[in-house]
Amino acid sequence: MMPRPATYSKITLDHQRRQAHVYVRQSTVFQVARHRESTERQYNLAHRAGALGRPAETIVVLDGDQGHSAAPAGDRHGFQRLVAGVAAGDVGPVLMLEASRRARCGSDWRRLIELCSLSRTLIADGQAVYDPRGPNDRLLPGVRGTLSEAELMTLRTRLFEGRWSKARKGELKRSVPTGHAADHGGRWAKDPDRQVQDRLDYVFALYRRLGVARQVMLTLRDESLAVPTRAWGGPARGQLQWQRPTYSAIARLLNNPACAGAYVYGQFSHDGARRGPKTGKARGRVRPLEDWPACLQNHHEGYISWEEYLANRRRLRQNGFRADTAGAPRAGKALLQGIVWCGRCGAKMAVNSYPMREHRQPSYQCDHAYNDGARHICQSMCSRPVGALVVSLFLEALGPAQVKIALEATEQLQRERQALQRQWEQQLEQARHEARLAQRQYEAVDPGHRLVAAELERRWNAKLEALQSLERAYAAARREARFSIGPEERRAMATLARDLPAVWNAATTTDRERRQLLRHLIAEVQLDGVGTPGFIDIRIAWRSGTVTEHQVERIKGGAWAPRTEPKAIERVRTLAPTHTVAEIVADLNREGWRSACGHFFQDAHVLHIARQYRIAVTTVARKLPLDTARPGGAADERGFQRNAVM
Repeated sequence: MMPRPATYSKITLDHQRRQAHVYVRQSTVFQVARHRESTERQYNLAHRAGALGRPAETIVVLDGDQGHSAAPAGDRHGFQRLVAGVAAGDVGPVLMLEASRRARCGSDWRRLIELCSLSRTLIADGQAVYDPRGPNDRLLPGVRGTLSEAELMTLRTRLFEGRWSKARKGELKRSVPTGHAADHGGRWAKDPDRQVQDRLDYVFALYRRLGVARQVMLTLRDESLAVPTRAWGGPARGQLQWQRPTYSAIARLLNNPACAGAYVYGQFSHDGARRGPKTGKARGRVRPLEDWPACLQNHHEGYISWEEYLANRRRLRQNGFRADTAGAPRAGKALLQGIVWCGRCGAKMAVNSYPMREHRQPSYQCDHAYNDGARHICQSMCSRPVGALVVSLFLEALGPAQVKIALEATEQLQRERQALQRQWEQQLEQARHEARLAQRQYEAVDPGHRLVAAELERRWNAKLEALQSLERAYAAARREARFSIGPEERRAMATLARDLPAVWNAATTTDRERRQLLRHLIAEVQLDGVGTPGFIDIRIAWRSGTVTEHQVERIKGGAWAPRTEPKAIERVRTLAPTHTVAEIVADLNREGWRSACGHFFQDAHVLHIARQYRIAVTTVARKLPLDTARPGGAADERGFQRNAVM
């Protein structure tokens, strides 16, 4: 009788009573569909188990991990089921094609071998059977697992370096950015659709003029203009779509270096320093521009220059709520908000606007040291005298250029309106094209196929309704002369440009617009209200590089507060001997007098005036004889028991 082979000598009766698990896995769906030979070899391991004396009913094929990588074990349910069976002692032999099919992670592979050793489970492949309890059999699978892990690292390194090599040359294929299209060679060029090109040019021109991304979004919405975007997922991935302007869409365009003709790769770093609290996945961190690994300028034709792109990035950063930037121009009476700095410590000064007291003037205050634990703020001052001086200097600086400003403003407005008209005309042309396309689709269908014809007819009607709505809006805009400047409007603009103070003080000029005008000429203003007692030292840094120093007198305490008109106070003094407080209030309001804050008089206002100016008033009335005469000749039926209010 021939001796039994060593392979079979490792298989005991205990192993034969257990199940045999055959683990089948391919890394990707592409490999599952195309690499059929490898899949067939792995399924043939079931025959290998039968050759080892395993009955067919005890052979379990685990193929639930098809299309999953072996690097992470968390999402491989087949592998988890295998480990659970081994740990429970239900598995005799485990069959696999090679170690890389089971695990690419060394810790997962070593844990499986350790569990097999504890549960007396064998490991088998197409050539041999290994018993992890033996030193030699334990060593060989361990070496194979280490080689599999090293192979994975080699493949990753090779692919990683190859990807970065192509990226540094600008040849790595990426999603085509909005406003561009790829030719047959994969090179980027401007989108052949002229409407897309003109719309992006219009967006960048608006940001060049307005300086705030949100204002660009609101302007586009007011003008009913959509913006082009690329679909990043779904069935329409990579296709051009038109959508209602949103802040995120405008910010993406302004932050996209591809619009400046640059190819950039590696803007985000996934170093694992920041991880999601729920999934634990590494979050991307934006790298500074100077640390971008691959940045090729003049890679393709852009919509703006690289210098303008950098300026847009700086402006977007400055418009944010940061302690070291000016911020976007906003509403409010403090015209220097965002560009005023402390002349003592150099910190940015905040604005105290007294939201509960609208009549009070805002003040500039430096409270950085106080917020850090100091006992007092650095300094504080009313904004009114500082703003008045800066505005006068600003208007004085623009005086010699009034005629030039008038001409340039007229030409700029004409260009803007012509650009707006071109956007409307292109949008109309696009709507007409879509209506004609819907018509051709409807006419091409068999009329007898009513299910399809009805849907195409509905789409055609929707396109026609959208076209008619656009045509009506366009006609209304032309009637309102929104696309051109008439002679009267030109003369009005010339007159206003020669009288800049009138434009500045006009009710239609908002505080946000005044702030924006100031920032065109002034870079920053430094204030020191402590160095010279009773005065505020002002240092203005102009955009031209010139620095001027001025001094303005501080407003004395209480002098800034609104006060009741002296004539109204005298009227209260006149009415007090013969009228109650309620009657005084009624007479003052009937005569048109108003309180210090511009409101209708109330009892509290009259009592405050009485206390401040020592006027005796009363709130209690009693009857007097009918023959008692009032001052002025009229009979007075009212008598008073005075309650002096001091």
